[in-house]
Amino acid sequence: MNEQKPTVHLFLCLLLIDLIFHALAFGRMSAMTLLRMGLADAAIACLIAAMAGVSAKAMRRTATVLLVLFAIYGFVQLQFRNFIETFYSVQALADGGFRVGGFVGYFLKTAKPAFLLCFLPVLVYVIFTDKGEAERPSRGRSVLSGILAAVLLVVSVLRDEGTLLRAVRAQDNFDTIIAGTGINAFLFEDLSSLLRDREAQPLMLSSPEEEESEPVQQSRSFDDSQWQAVMAAETDETLKTIDGYLMNRPVPDTNEMTGIFEGYNLIYFLVESLDYAAIDPELTPTIWKMMNDGYFFPEHYTPVFSCGTGDSEFVGMTSMMPYGSSCTVYTVITHDLHNSLGGLFADAGYATHSFHNWDDEFYDRTTLHASYGIEEYLDIDDLNIELVQGWQSDEILAERALPYFINDDRFFTFFVTSTMHWPYDINSYYGNAYLEEIDAVHPEYPQELKRLISKTMEFDHMLATLMAALEEAGKLDTTVFCFWPDHHPFNIPPEYLKDHTQVVDRYSEYGFNRSPLILYCAGVPGERVDEVCSTFDHLPTLANLFNLNYDPRLYMGADIFGGDCHVIFPNSDWISNDGIYINSTGEFHPFAGREADAEEIEKTDMQIKDLISAGRAMVSTDYFAERRFLVSPVKAEEEPEE
Repeated sequence: MNEQKPTVHLFLCLLLIDLIFHALAFGRMSAMTLLRMGLADAAIACLIAAMAGVSAKAMRRTATVLLVLFAIYGFVQLQFRNFIETFYSVQALADGGFRVGGFVGYFLKTAKPAFLLCFLPVLVYVIFTDKGEAERPSRGRSVLSGILAAVLLVVSVLRDEGTLLRAVRAQDNFDTIIAGTGINAFLFEDLSSLLRDREAQPLMLSSPEEEESEPVQQSRSFDDSQWQAVMAAETDETLKTIDGYLMNRPVPDTNEMTGIFEGYNLIYFLVESLDYAAIDPELTPTIWKMMNDGYFFPEHYTPVFSCGTGDSEFVGMTSMMPYGSSCTVYTVITHDLHNSLGGLFADAGYATHSFHNWDDEFYDRTTLHASYGIEEYLDIDDLNIELVQGWQSDEILAERALPYFINDDRFFTFFVTSTMHWPYDINSYYGNAYLEEIDAVHPEYPQELKRLISKTMEFDHMLATLMAALEEAGKLDTTVFCFWPDHHPFNIPPEYLKDHTQVVDRYSEYGFNRSPLILYCAGVPGERVDEVCSTFDHLPTLANLFNLNYDPRLYMGADIFGGDCHVIFPNSDWISNDGIYINSTGEFHPFAGREADAEEIEKTDMQIKDLISAGRAMVSTDYFAERRFLVSPVKAEEEPEE
């Protein structure tokens, strides 16, 4: 047998894994992507051949085992993306995989059968590789071939127009890297993340030429003298770069919505899996009323990062940029996050509380919420909430929490709910609780959707309970409700949600990530706000509405009522009011009746990539521990305190 034949077989089977994965994940590829895949797989095959041992038999055994590992990795990546619409990293699993071990069986059981095609190349290799003894592949030739292929792969990445190279260096844009080089090459990149220091992520900012402009008189400006002095004395180049970036961001002016809720109370909800498809005028009348009578944001999106709920909570509370490759909340729990909503409201003299109807099994909220500047956090054990089959009652959560804040003069209350948590394809207490009522209204709905609605009805009861208690206390007209979901409902067929959403289009690009954001105050009439926005924009918007003392330059989002918001996804895709930019292809898809010129698109893309890079550097350096004074900014007309 030709001594290189096993290596060729291995290369072809690795390439087949890449092609199958790419077809299932992306559906199409460029010629350059195919070239990169081929070069990466050739390098991997040669490396395996060089290290395989002294015989072709050892080569076959080694190659078979490694092909199985590559196939498993591809299968799990596909299912992970199918489950929460993003790829995972080994680092994220190392951070918190043990916390969700109880869901592994359910996760695997719900995988699409097509994903098993990842294992087809293993079968091909076992069947068609010659099982007879033969001289082992030439180690020297394999090493040289692998080096040549690796060099060509690097060259092919370098010749890219910048997107792929930047993604590889930043180690965060998984979609771009996998779509550009293949799943097999990404496995090596992913494994290497375990050896890298997350606290030393590269800070890469573009350096566009500064445009001279006339100074504009603004009603909001800050005294940066202390900041400038600290920056001048700083020896850490990363911190200094962050300082310069943030200080030079434009300061948005106040607007007609500034301070309309000043002095009011705020109840802020992170609602597990709240979805448009489960909001119904008959079955969830309280949510429906708030959506129609309050401020409703139909162009709101919830980007899903590595840890769906935890990272969504982090973004909604801080307007900071999560890591792209790991669970941010597992590494920032001891950081200084007083820049969050909790800290800002506490500094404004509010009593701050947070409540959750589960314990710290998945996220250490006891520590995390203290880092947010929240004075008191109470969970299922503190509130003595009874366990039921499935997830606990949101209404009971409200009933048990009310005594802790209802008598405060001014309060900021943060609820993290759980009733609507998946699964929906099996029986649970609240998944079945209201099925008869649902059958009377929507008998034709699929069972999974009915269970989601049943759970949503329990959240609707929570809102009604809070409203009744506030009205009795004479505080309903001066209390603002703001709620949004952590992510779309996992493991419900997407077509169920899309087909039964009447309010917005869920079939458009990223339509699955369109999610309710509702802001309601019984004493203030609302309106429909058709500005593109996301969870990053919550904090700046609420801080402006409540006229809190905050510096807009410190946050990754923007005030929705001030315009200029962008939705930013983990893969660096973004959405503006004009359309959607797909980072992996460099294509801009304009909305109907809208347009944007190439220069403006390129400028916006550069600004967003800078925002992502600077934002992640702020997280990795615990920036506000170094710059705590920025959280209580000094207005330009004020004198700084001694």
